[in-house]
Amino acid sequence: MIISSITLNNYRLYKGTNKISFENNGSQNIYLISGENGFGKTTFLHSLLWCLYGRLVADVEVNIRKELMSYGYNTLLKNNLNHTQKTLVEKLDKQIVSKIKKTGYNSETEDYKSISQYYVEIEFSEVVIPSIPCSSLIVKRGYDYITEKEFVDIYIDGAKNELTNEIGPDIFINDFILNKDIARFFFFDSEQIVALAETNTAAERRKLCSAYNEVLGVRKYEDLKHNLENVRLRFRKKSSDVDTRNKLFALLKKQKSKRGEIDYLNDASNSLDSELNELLAKNQELHERLIREGNNATVQEIERLQSVLDVTKEKDNEYKSLLKNYLEYAPLAMVGRLLVQTKDVVSKDYNISKTSAELNNRNLIISDITSDLLLLIQDADISNEQKFTLLEKTRGILNKYQSELSNESTLTTLSHEDYNEFISVFSFIVSTYRSEFERLAEDYKKNKQILERTSRRLANIQSKENDALIKNIRVEKNTIEKGIEQIHDNIRKLHVQIGTATQELATISKQVTELSKKVNLSDVDSLKDELADQLISELNQFLYSLKEEKKYSLERRIKNILNSLMHKEDFIDKVEVNIVNEDMDIVLYSSSGGVINKDSLSKGEQQLYATSILKSLVEESGIQFPVFIDSPLQKFDKSHATKIITEFYPQISKQVILFPLLYKELTPDELEVMKPLINSAYLINNAVTHSYFERIDIDNIMPL
Repeated sequence: MIISSITLNNYRLYKGTNKISFENNGSQNIYLISGENGFGKTTFLHSLLWCLYGRLVADVEVNIRKELMSYGYNTLLKNNLNHTQKTLVEKLDKQIVSKIKKTGYNSETEDYKSISQYYVEIEFSEVVIPSIPCSSLIVKRGYDYITEKEFVDIYIDGAKNELTNEIGPDIFINDFILNKDIARFFFFDSEQIVALAETNTAAERRKLCSAYNEVLGVRKYEDLKHNLENVRLRFRKKSSDVDTRNKLFALLKKQKSKRGEIDYLNDASNSLDSELNELLAKNQELHERLIREGNNATVQEIERLQSVLDVTKEKDNEYKSLLKNYLEYAPLAMVGRLLVQTKDVVSKDYNISKTSAELNNRNLIISDITSDLLLLIQDADISNEQKFTLLEKTRGILNKYQSELSNESTLTTLSHEDYNEFISVFSFIVSTYRSEFERLAEDYKKNKQILERTSRRLANIQSKENDALIKNIRVEKNTIEKGIEQIHDNIRKLHVQIGTATQELATISKQVTELSKKVNLSDVDSLKDELADQLISELNQFLYSLKEEKKYSLERRIKNILNSLMHKEDFIDKVEVNIVNEDMDIVLYSSSGGVINKDSLSKGEQQLYATSILKSLVEESGIQFPVFIDSPLQKFDKSHATKIITEFYPQISKQVILFPLLYKELTPDELEVMKPLINSAYLINNAVTHSYFERIDIDNIMPL
């Protein structure tokens, strides 16, 4: 499916009828639509999304979602009318306008339509719709400012078709042209698409999983399985087993309520995400204002500096205390050899004293033993002669163990504790004292430098904080940052509630399944139920194998595409797609086996990562649809940009429509590389009150 033409009539900046035609020319699949900021590039992209999805456009585009949250869809429809046309409508005769609102247009007021209506029309060719042969398809969505009615017309080969009337235009577009869940893979802003690399929230991962299931064709089989499960439930609702049936009804009601609760919590989470994005943008704007005013410090930085100051002050006191202790040993370290000589003398004296004390103790013990033995012999019942002989021999034996004490003099007398302390000090001084002292002095010096630098930085910030303008900006920024912190906290709480509710829903669903087995069915319904059960079982097996096959294929594609687009050869060694229920995450592994934190990638690398996911999903799905890219090649260096132009754009789709800001998002060198692939180029010009398209020769689009 490709686009033949796009027409904007009185849509916002585009007054009157403005049409772009896209000629199909084989290998030349790139179309450029460029204009200055504010001329209507983004408006043009938004018009296409609104034409296809109407009220559901908020599910696709973040900025439109913010507008809808602020004003509502009806206000959005009114704001879409070109300003000049809106002024003309407001000048119309009030009675005629009132009559048109009540009874509609007639032959006399038909001309008023050209003033009050706007529309966007997209014509497709090479369309494939099952069971409906066609060569062209037109989707036209518009709004009448007077009647306040939106209209959607779908023409197949120039005529309305019964299928579109039967199922409705929105369902037809969603089912046969492009599902809204995957639209952001074909309409994307290069800046916004980086968010795809930052799927940190559960809501973002669920969106990615939903798109994954839709793109790869998993959703249709899951819907079929759910339909079969609903058929089985309808059988049970007709059962004559009243008691069990009533219990089942109660569980189904509870299940429906829990699903509604989860939907409500998800909506609340999405709403908070949008509010958070607005506050983050405002916070960034205030930060830039602080930078312009000469104070770019954040509250966190000020707090960090104060914390650093407190720590360095505490360390400064610790280092001073340690240095004081080290300096007490300095005189001993300075005497050098004298300290060694002193150690020798002290050790010698200590050993002499220790030996003398040990000998004296032994002599005393021997004397005590001698006295006790002599007394024992004296009291023995033997002859005096025998006593004398035994006493002499005992004295002789014990005298051999008596030692003579040394008469060698000593200069010092140290206790065991004093000697150990002296040896410890000596060992410290002659071994680690110097290196430890030098290290401590260096640490003290570095800490002192950090302390002084931090003190000056903090004093400088605090002096600027006294400026009235900066103070006001700071107060507003602090309020917003508190709001951001509160929203983060609320989102975390919501995710906990969603997780709890999801678990409860799973439990209820299991109870429904178990109770359903107990409901008695009629013979006819029982046979149908068995068949439905068999089909569900087969679908479960098929879905499991399909998901595993698609998962493996997607992992391989992402890895190959990402490595081919990046400078770093084999930067990604492995890609793992993890899917649990409705939650999907993509994990990147380096050649060393470690997980690559996607937040650590540069903005250019994050965009390459998001681009590789887009290309992988599109290739895997086989969906043929034009790709629209706003702000292309932004944040890419020259090598990456060349790879995107030569390897990504030619293969991603038969039509790639780029909306670059010349010289910034598309340089002359990049244009030269791209020229062989460019089919046609348009400029969006502005005539003060409105914008319009002008086809231009590619050689003249970027004059020197």
